[in-house]
Amino acid sequence: MSEWRFELVPAPAAGTKATGTIDWGDPVLAGWQWPYVAINGASPGPAVLVTAGIHGSEYASIDAAVRLGASLDPHSVKGQVLCLPVMNPSAFWERTAYVSPVDNLNLNRVFPGKAKGTFSERLAHYLVERAMRHADAFIDLHGGDIPEALVPFNIWYETGNADIDRRSRSMAEIFGAPALITQRSRGAPVAGLAYATAAMLGVPAFIAEEGGAGQYESAVALRVLEGVENVLRSLEVLDGPVRNVPPPRRFDRFSWVRSGEAGFFRPEVKVGDELAAGRRLGVIVDFYGRAIEEVTSPDKGQILFMVVSAAIGRNGLICGVGVE
Repeated sequence: MSEWRFELVPAPAAGTKATGTIDWGDPVLAGWQWPYVAINGASPGPAVLVTAGIHGSEYASIDAAVRLGASLDPHSVKGQVLCLPVMNPSAFWERTAYVSPVDNLNLNRVFPGKAKGTFSERLAHYLVERAMRHADAFIDLHGGDIPEALVPFNIWYETGNADIDRRSRSMAEIFGAPALITQRSRGAPVAGLAYATAAMLGVPAFIAEEGGAGQYESAVALRVLEGVENVLRSLEVLDGPVRNVPPPRRFDRFSWVRSGEAGFFRPEVKVGDELAAGRRLGVIVDFYGRAIEEVTSPDKGQILFMVVSAAIGRNGLICGVGVE
């Protein structure tokens, strides 16, 4: 049998499953619990890392990871699966969007982290060094956080390594989301993203996004679970044929629309809408009803996610437009 790959948690015996909470060995990370499910298959195969809850209010993806860990049978798994369903427990329990309330940092903007950094930076560092870099594949499950609505989409990061890129793209396609974005160094900043960090380390990876607005829907969680299981079949971690999925609509990049001023946003479009370049998206008004900014789209494309909160700060994110 192959040696257990993930240093983050104790090795289960071959053909068994172990559950518990992670011991980081760092007092800065004390006071919270990180659950894990570790499956060491009866047969050799790839080592797959699955994370959810990097943003603590993305509930459908968290539940998909919970369901995955509970359902995997080590006697039918080839290889190893480490499932971490709540990577940001402080944000989960405190119901904070985007950031950890401990250090006010977005965990998905600080990878690969720092050994002597803040709470979030240390968390990212240990995940990279003790799990991510030892994996053969990485699946990061997300969904719209409390202030976001979105259409389901996946993103993979183009590294320039043809083999890694092919494998990342294949996993993202097989998952089965209707939209697929290729993330490159141009456009939106990629620094700090977990899946991009993995890809640059030579680990094929993608991020899956479904759900949103701080809502939980079991049907969404089940769709995400089905997508992960399809990827695991494609990696031959699970037996069975890979489910055929419709080809996704492919987007070359995200166009990020931000405000210039702070105020109350009155949207005139919704997530999923098709836009022409220059289309008016809405207007920002002050608390006396005066229009202070007209927000328009700089590009032609589809709104893949949109902030549903009316409170928009200066340089605040309003929506992400997929551009083909």
